[in-house]
Amino acid sequence: MTTARDLATVTARQQIRWGYVVALGLAFTVGLNVWVLHAELYTGAANIAGGNPPVPVLLALTLLLPARRWLKLTDAELVVFYLFACFALLPTTYGGVRAFFPTLTAPFYYTAPDNRLKEFGALLPDWWLPKDTAIVRGFFEGMDGRVPWGEWLPALVRWTFFFVALWAIGFGAATLLAPLWLVHERLNFPLAQLPLQMVQGVEGRSFFAVRLVWCGIVVGMLPTTLMGLCSFFREVRRFWNLAPYLTDRPFHALQPLMIFPLVEGIGFGYLVPQEVLLSVWVFYCVLKLLALVGVGIFGWEAPTVMSIGDSFPFPHAQSVGGYLTMAVLLLWRGIRQRAWHAQPLPTALLLAGSLIATVWMVVSGMAAPMAVAYWLMLTLFVVTYARIRAEVGMPYSWVYPYGAPRDVLHYTFGITGLLQMGGVRSLVLLSGLFWVARHFYLNLNGAYAADAVKLAAETLLPLNAVTLLSFAGMMAGLWAAFVSHLTAYYRRGANFLEGAPGTADYRTYVAAQDYRLLSNLLNKPTPPDKWRIGFTVYGALATFALAHLRRWVPTFPLHPLGFPLAYAYSHHCPYWFPTLLVWAIKGLILRYGGMRLHRRLVPLFLGIALGHFLMTGVIWGGIMYPALRHKLPFPLRIVFE
Repeated sequence: MTTARDLATVTARQQIRWGYVVALGLAFTVGLNVWVLHAELYTGAANIAGGNPPVPVLLALTLLLPARRWLKLTDAELVVFYLFACFALLPTTYGGVRAFFPTLTAPFYYTAPDNRLKEFGALLPDWWLPKDTAIVRGFFEGMDGRVPWGEWLPALVRWTFFFVALWAIGFGAATLLAPLWLVHERLNFPLAQLPLQMVQGVEGRSFFAVRLVWCGIVVGMLPTTLMGLCSFFREVRRFWNLAPYLTDRPFHALQPLMIFPLVEGIGFGYLVPQEVLLSVWVFYCVLKLLALVGVGIFGWEAPTVMSIGDSFPFPHAQSVGGYLTMAVLLLWRGIRQRAWHAQPLPTALLLAGSLIATVWMVVSGMAAPMAVAYWLMLTLFVVTYARIRAEVGMPYSWVYPYGAPRDVLHYTFGITGLLQMGGVRSLVLLSGLFWVARHFYLNLNGAYAADAVKLAAETLLPLNAVTLLSFAGMMAGLWAAFVSHLTAYYRRGANFLEGAPGTADYRTYVAAQDYRLLSNLLNKPTPPDKWRIGFTVYGALATFALAHLRRWVPTFPLHPLGFPLAYAYSHHCPYWFPTLLVWAIKGLILRYGGMRLHRRLVPLFLGIALGHFLMTGVIWGGIMYPALRHKLPFPLRIVFE
């Protein structure tokens, strides 16, 4: 028997002009890369391809909405454009190819008598990159825009398979489990709500016809507007640093302690469950209390040797334990619900991507056990990251312990154990692929895939078509990013990328520093780190206990995802204050206005997030600051977390 929903689904599929919408997406991709090239890569004046959801995609959607009648775009077609644009944007972000290229070239350029980088460069496979000295020097110092495409193209074609594998792992893992989260657990997918309401409207009215939306946009624009105006007269900082007030013992152990008034955290934080908001700032306070007692009073400190660089009580290690435990629990639940039977395509994608990535590492020369271990860590992390996106919707990219999927191997086995497992070559290759663990390309693939499940369900899009769409967007964005970034490297040089004064951009610094760290570790191999192993186990047990407490006592106020989130950014967590603030605001609204007032104010807070993104990422960051940066006595560059 055919239901009304079935008929609506068929009608929606027939109405979508896939080629037309993809053409709009391709035009967006080209325009985005031209914009990023001039306003971000050349000058460092903006963080255009940032934000969660991504600012340029929200801008494009905002511009398409008034023209939708003229372009005859349906709700489903606007969502198709949004999804294509999200996956096309990912390689262009500073966690995409901008993090990938320096890990290939850094060992050759930063060779010095006091390090082993020359040896490391020789151990990288010849088919990874062109190793010609002039080509590498031109990458860092510029070659008047003459990109040696003949040497780079074969390597980029080969690397495309690895990027496809990362997409398949992230997209496959998220779309395998997210339908269960949507149907059985009825998760809210908070970050999908803004594009959804922009497309579908609010209570039968156009999104931009709602007064509360415009009130929110004005409120969201105010902080950056005021900071921008003040930057004409004095230096403006985006945060308040409390360290100068915490210099005496034992309070010095509370450093670093900073307050970031992140406006996007207020806007989207309104959609985050109260227990998660409470958990994040409470656990961060627990972290500082442990540091005060352990370091400030008892002086418990361990040497910092890992790239994560955190100290007692090792928040990154605790977050690792939480991330891994949540992933295992989520996968076990998926196995019990036989997720692979309901979602054969995501299962195939996950398996194929895992096989390609692992074989790639082994063929490159990495020992098979190390390759499998690294793949496993990356996959488990993306599962938890996708769950955070679906249930919590924190509007930040760095909500995972950055670098930890690789560093957990360092401190669990020790450099001595890894040398026995795979030798120096395997460790060098692990550093050559460190960008996958350190930056967010893989994790955001999973996050956008989770959003895609929600958006597809709301607009009756077939998930198989969405899969093909995301693949097309990723491929278009990847090659557009290859072209724009190599153009920037060989015109300005990595040493001057993003306006750097000859010292290279931050991603290049991270890559070079990681190779130097490996050089030091090989000169003095370290055993397994019992401190970090212990706190990883503690984080795992704490998260496991919280998860079961939530099952046994549904009203328990703390959430298991709040634990790894609070510690993901180590001691520097920038979002503890926004979560505290929005928790208090939302609590007052619920207490005195109930759920009715809470629902009525959703457009206001979505408007706050949108206004902040448009003012910070587009008007100030993408237009005004690039034009005025050399005229401003106190430049103000704002980067999305």
